[in-house]
Amino acid sequence: MLWLWLGALCGEAVHQVLNVVLTLLNHDVLMSQAKEMAKSAPAGVDEAQLSDAFLRTAAYASVALSAAISLAIIVLLAFLLRSLARRGKRAGTSRRVWFAFSLYFGFRILLTFMVTPAGADVPDWLFFVDGMVQILVGVAAVLGLIFSVRVDTLDYTGELEQMRELEKELEQAQREKKRAEEERKRAKDDQRSKRSDREDKR
Repeated sequence: MLWLWLGALCGEAVHQVLNVVLTLLNHDVLMSQAKEMAKSAPAGVDEAQLSDAFLRTAAYASVALSAAISLAIIVLLAFLLRSLARRGKRAGTSRRVWFAFSLYFGFRILLTFMVTPAGADVPDWLFFVDGMVQILVGVAAVLGLIFSVRVDTLDYTGELEQMRELEKELEQAQREKKRAEEERKRAKDDQRSKRSDREDKR
């Protein structure tokens, strides 16, 4: 499981690098998207006022922001995978987060076949390589997901022990509730018997 998720993490890093390269190479589409975003601003911008330098800066800034967010997610996943490998206190949380991301990576395989590449400035082989990387990431992540729900994995992360303790607490709470109901019933029976005794004495 750990090796599969590590492979998925490395593949995702490669995919993000390729994504940035593809975006930068596809210059015309990038500039047109920046122009559309500027024109759809709340204040409204005249197309004549949009200089090439401004559009280029806005386009590259959006690419840099997207790359920074992707890098932050990769660093987070690496930290969680490290915590899971060391069986730290957050091992259970790390496994659940990776479980969710594995679902996303697996679903993204379908999007890889559904999305049509836009732009003619990028070589076809780059799209092919990026698509293959995404498929490998998805397969590795889903395989890791399958291994992550096994009993020995839950025992490894300590979640199985937590579930056992929770079951014991629930059983204890049910026993206490049942004992309290029996005591209330016994108290009512005693009150009834006392009332009947008083009526008999009268």
